[in-house]
Amino acid sequence: ITSSSKTYDGSTSATLDSSSVTYSGLLFGDTFTGSYSGLFANANVGTGKTVNITSSYSGADAGNYTVTNQSSTTADVIAKALTATASASNKVYDGSSTATSTLSLSGFIGSETVTSTNSSTFNNKNVGTGKTVTVNSITLADGSNGGLASNYSISTGQTTTANVTAKALTVSGITASNKTYDGGTNATTTLSFSGFIGSETINNINSSTFDNKNIGTAKAVTVNSITLVDGNNGGLASNYSISSGQTTTADVSVKQLTVSGISASSKSYDGTTSITLDTSSVNYNELVAQDNVT
Repeated sequence: ITSSSKTYDGSTSATLDSSSVTYSGLLFGDTFTGSYSGLFANANVGTGKTVNITSSYSGADAGNYTVTNQSSTTADVIAKALTATASASNKVYDGSSTATSTLSLSGFIGSETVTSTNSSTFNNKNVGTGKTVTVNSITLADGSNGGLASNYSISTGQTTTANVTAKALTVSGITASNKTYDGGTNATTTLSFSGFIGSETINNINSSTFDNKNIGTAKAVTVNSITLVDGNNGGLASNYSISSGQTTTADVSVKQLTVSGISASSKSYDGTTSITLDTSSVNYNELVAQDNVT
């Protein structure tokens, strides 16, 4: 008598095969029939588990025999495969492809459940929307209601999507260059940043302005826009963000203006020092376009 292996089903039931049963000592021509049922010692997964056999006999000649029963056989109970559905959390860029995912498991027997921990990764570390997340490993743990992790199995490879958003940088330093009056409010500023991941750095281009065009000391300079540019050590501008609006001060100094082109008319002696000038060709060298100087 043999028993078939089975997938864990929460019961101790076993399926016996008595098609090859032999009765040693049965006399030729006697009518003797056996029926058999089997139970595993427990319901749990295992290899070469004992199946206890319960026997009963019938037939016209059954009463003429005492029977030494086959008390047991062996078979396997294999883990029941669960199904997992994954969901993943969005994250801020951290320089790694590590993802945090949660699995919803189904396929349990009755009210049993087990818990799981998993390791998941984004398809790459960089910022993106709807990025693929793959579950690489799953570890099952016993549940609180009798569910044993060893009675279940789970395959990996589930996928879902989540976002990686840009990491916000902080402007840790800002300086503005003094300038000579040029009729405009444009300012030249230099920014330094903090908040990078590891040794990554990036460059920047910014647009800044003085509060007005006129000369002054310690005039307010405001950064109006910042464009981040990839660094030369693996830092990608798209993985970071920065807000504008930073302020500092700088000076606008007086612009040197040179006047030329004025001529004087000769005159006859009249006892005075007065002279007649001709300013029709006056030239204001370095005068800023559209400025009004007379």
